[in-house]
Amino acid sequence: MNPQTSVTDAVGFGIFLAGLVYAPNVAAVVGPYIVIVLASVIGASFALKRREKTNRLSALWYFLRVAGLAVLITVSLAGIGSSYYSSLTERVLITPVALLVGAVGDDWPALLRAIVRVLFRAIDLVRGSKEEPTKKDTP
Repeated sequence: MNPQTSVTDAVGFGIFLAGLVYAPNVAAVVGPYIVIVLASVIGASFALKRREKTNRLSALWYFLRVAGLAVLITVSLAGIGSSYYSSLTERVLITPVALLVGAVGDDWPALLRAIVRVLFRAIDLVRGSKEEPTKKDTP
């Protein structure tokens, strides 16, 4: 008799759920994507709430687009995150990354601008720039 294994994270639960329908080898592949889709849909619901009201078809298209983006980039972002923090595995990072990607929604350009702005300010701080130029100082 096989010993009972415990489910310790969301991906393990997704694999368990997929194992109810699929063979174990297939469930190991499908399970993480079930978690990615669920987390990204929850995140997308927050982004959809921030969005201005539109018709249902437009909202459905937005939902599918955000969830599709999360499916495409979550594993890569989780891999990048786990390479910087060895104590966090990709399996642990998949759920929060998918939720975050879904929650950002269409605000990626604004988020990336803010990140670049913070990086430039940090560079100026390291270089020793004393103050930011005002509109009068710039030609």
